[in-house]
Amino acid sequence: MKYQVTISDRKFEIDINGNDPSIMVNGRKVMVDHKRFKSGKLHSLLADNVRFEFDLERSNGGYDIWHSSGSMFAEVTDEKTNRLRKLMGETGALSKLSQLKAPMPGLVVAVQVEPGQEIKKGDGLVIVEAMKMENELKATGAGKVKEIKVKKGQAVEKNEVLVVFE
Repeated sequence: MKYQVTISDRKFEIDINGNDPSIMVNGRKVMVDHKRFKSGKLHSLLADNVRFEFDLERSNGGYDIWHSSGSMFAEVTDEKTNRLRKLMGETGALSKLSQLKAPMPGLVVAVQVEPGQEIKKGDGLVIVEAMKMENELKATGAGKVKEIKVKKGQAVEKNEVLVVFE
């Protein structure tokens, strides 16, 4: 089965062939071993002998991925969905925002938007400090800010809603 994965502006074509321990990523063969732990959100992936550990959660029609160096949003579609989108002229899930959640517990260092503000994909929204690192949380699509749920200096918990979009 072929999948199209979009992370930020980078696109990857992933071809998975049944129980084969390898996959094709943009035409390159990659040996993989994947484990999902009890919580269902924590994953461990060994790709060409490089280990990646991350939390994965469905969000805004795609997946929020939290890892040691920050967070990202990935949109994953299969061949059938891609064909339907082309026929219908749809732009994809990345264009629909509903809310921004904290990827980890931390302290809000800055809020870079205000209610009513129009934003586009990639715009900085909130900066959260966690483990002495500042993480700028960016928009995964275009939208309009409806409500800011946090303020500078506020402690936040993982998955706490920070910004709500119209």
